[in-house]
Amino acid sequence: MALTTITSRAAAALVAAVAGFASYQHIYRVAITAGEHRSVSAVLPLAIDGLILVATLAMLDDKRNGRLPRMSARIALAFGILATLAANIASAQPTTVARMVAAVPAVSFMLAVEVLARSGKPIPAAAGQPATAVPSAAVPSTGPARQRSAASETVRPETVPPETAGPVPAPHGTDPAPAGRRRAAEPAATNGAPGYRPDVRPRPARGRGKAPTAAQKVASAAATLPEGTVAQIAAHAGVAESTARRHLAATPPVPIGVRRVGAVPARVANGHPVGAAAP
Repeated sequence: MALTTITSRAAAALVAAVAGFASYQHIYRVAITAGEHRSVSAVLPLAIDGLILVATLAMLDDKRNGRLPRMSARIALAFGILATLAANIASAQPTTVARMVAAVPAVSFMLAVEVLARSGKPIPAAAGQPATAVPSAAVPSTGPARQRSAASETVRPETVPPETAGPVPAPHGTDPAPAGRRRAAEPAATNGAPGYRPDVRPRPARGRGKAPTAAQKVASAAATLPEGTVAQIAAHAGVAESTARRHLAATPPVPIGVRRVGAVPARVANGHPVGAAAP
């Protein structure tokens, strides 16, 4: 506690003591004149001036606890002030100056009690004055460790396996989307993400069968139409009559995947007709 605070409180206590003693004498004289017993007259000033002190302390306690001053404390303070002023003025001679002098101890006592019981309010900060610095413990850390922690908390995008070289087989009975639309719909893969493992699966390549030759077409048509003419076989095979006649004159090979009906040779060796060329 500073020396100035101690000195000011000591001075206020001294003023309150002097004013209280003068007020005590005035109230005591009024009580004796009014016919009260000496013992009652001796304690009556304490009941009046003490009521002011009790009410002031009660209101101060309410303020410190964040409550509104209680109504009983306000009534007690108002009654104590009126009683002590009336008693002090009644003890003086019936002149204006005497009554003013007699009221001084009561007013001084009340002001001294207020000074001792209450404290001043803090000065509000000016508009241009910088704000008080916040302790370093209350400021969140923005160093490298905090940045790494914030980076680890960010949500990483889902990794998508890269597009493989082969086309994706469509389910049975559906029309697969064109390759261009499929590539546009698939997002780009994040190959740089930690722990990334592309789910690459081999995809079967679509095989393309060889187109049948003219000889095979003629042989298939001849097997389908064993009794047909050269013109019918050529029309069925989709070749010219001269081409059909030339291949029919030669020994026709067995067409791929087609079995002759009604023209199967009597002898078969190693899966091919005897005397026919292997396919």
